[in-house]
Amino acid sequence: MKKPAIRYLVASPAGDVPVDNSRLDYPLEADPLKTPYRIYFRAISDFLTKANFQPLLEAVNNRLGTDFDLIALNEIIIRTEKHGALYHPASIECVTADKKVKFCLNVAVTESGRNALKKEFDVLRTLHEQHNLPYIPKPFLLDEADSMVFLLEEWFEDFHEFHIAKSEHGEERLKLWEYGKGDRFLSDKQSFAIYRQIAMILTLYYDIETCRMIFPWHHAAGDFIVKLSDETLIDVRLTTVRGYEPFMVAADEDIVHPALALFYFLLHLSVQMRLDRVDGVGDIVWAEDKCVDAALAGFFLGIESKKAFRDYFGSHAEFLTLLRSFSMEDLATTFKPVVEQYEKTKDFPVIARNLENHIARLYSTLRNYP
Repeated sequence: MKKPAIRYLVASPAGDVPVDNSRLDYPLEADPLKTPYRIYFRAISDFLTKANFQPLLEAVNNRLGTDFDLIALNEIIIRTEKHGALYHPASIECVTADKKVKFCLNVAVTESGRNALKKEFDVLRTLHEQHNLPYIPKPFLLDEADSMVFLLEEWFEDFHEFHIAKSEHGEERLKLWEYGKGDRFLSDKQSFAIYRQIAMILTLYYDIETCRMIFPWHHAAGDFIVKLSDETLIDVRLTTVRGYEPFMVAADEDIVHPALALFYFLLHLSVQMRLDRVDGVGDIVWAEDKCVDAALAGFFLGIESKKAFRDYFGSHAEFLTLLRSFSMEDLATTFKPVVEQYEKTKDFPVIARNLENHIARLYSTLRNYP
């Protein structure tokens, strides 16, 4: 039986580049095991061709709503996309005579990465079952081959990373990385919409009863990605869910009261939203004050649709009244256990330097919120 051709590419800002055979023995970036690209690509091929391509075909048919058999699959394009501390993602493009479907393939080579990827598969399945929302990738297949773990999941087409960058005038603004099109700075309106939608997404997945939330995540890691259909239509997705655990636990290890836990969630969200690195890899940087306004707007968008929120708090207006009852001193006190979570991180000096002004901005934003 005819089998699909397999082609290997490397994604770059200027477009796809064919794999250079002379560099296949170079190690993967950020891999402490120094795994060569040759072994990486071979392992991916072994994973995709397992059981005569049947698991992959099932994912293709699941994604397209078709009933293709192997003979319909003409080509598979394996494209290495980027490298992170835990995973080495590739895109997998399956081509038939008249259709194409693209997947993300997260590849883990270290023990910590393999364990994290197995956990992520379970978390993604659970969140899709519980929430049925489109903001995180749908997982299709988890397997092991050649001492690596592979997670085949949904690919978000035409979504791109964004990071704070310095303009030619020295301003710190959000810049969108559009592969194949170059980079471009975003307007204040677009930046506000992105931050608002991120806060809404994280709030939608927050579990009021168990206090579980999606974390860790970080702008510097490119965890959130953006699609601009035009200058005003903006969609945001979260590419990875590395953890989903209760955030604030009392000293007796009981979960704190839902109202206080939700307040802690908001405070943590307001801080985490402001952290990035210049161009994703440079110095840690603190987003402008309007990020706080956007985070609060997204938070209230998220909680308005939650039945558990209405059961506990009545309405967002009632919860807002509760938040407004906190003085500046109360806010500073409540922030302390949240900020303590950062003390051993590289973000902490930046947070400590900006915390007083951040509390003042949040205090002001709560009082002026519609």
